[in-house]
Amino acid sequence: MAPQLIIEYIYFSIIAIVIGFIIAFYILTQRGGDRREDPTEKQEEKKGMEKGEKRWLIFLLTILVIGNILMLSPILPSAKYALWLEDEPRLTITIEVKNYEFILPEKPIRVPAGVPVEFIVVSADLLYGFGVFRKDGLIVFQMQVVPQPYTNRIIWIFEEPGYYDIRSTEYSGPKHPYMYVPDAIYVVGG
Repeated sequence: MAPQLIIEYIYFSIIAIVIGFIIAFYILTQRGGDRREDPTEKQEEKKGMEKGEKRWLIFLLTILVIGNILMLSPILPSAKYALWLEDEPRLTITIEVKNYEFILPEKPIRVPAGVPVEFIVVSADLLYGFGVFRKDGLIVFQMQVVPQPYTNRIIWIFEEPGYYDIRSTEYSGPKHPYMYVPDAIYVVGG
């Protein structure tokens, strides 16, 4: 089963639990029936929720709606690529990492702008990091590279043309500072 499908099942299960909690809260806070300890005592019967309970219910519903809007919106890159873009990766690039070195299929790797690109990074020995950086040093994306048999993959769409550097973003030992490949990716077009 695909990891994305598992995440969706978990997400919708949590949403169902929250909705169930809100419904139970609403039902339990309804006033009704005779709640007097002494039946001869006269007491006004209150119906509906109290002011504080209504505020709490509105707060829960607001959090539910805002949370869903934020988590499912294309503002988040993970939701954007998983839910809003229909395209499968048009280009797959496999990079091997071993003995503190990135082994690229070519240098620089030529990638078209605006196209989903899948990076598969395979470690033969240690836990590494795979980070792609702009020339001004800002990180574009990164992932942790776990040794085989695990498949480490990420799909990314480069918007800006130009050269990008690759660095290890996970300390893996004494040669870690030298895990740097300048101008490793060249994004064409725009």
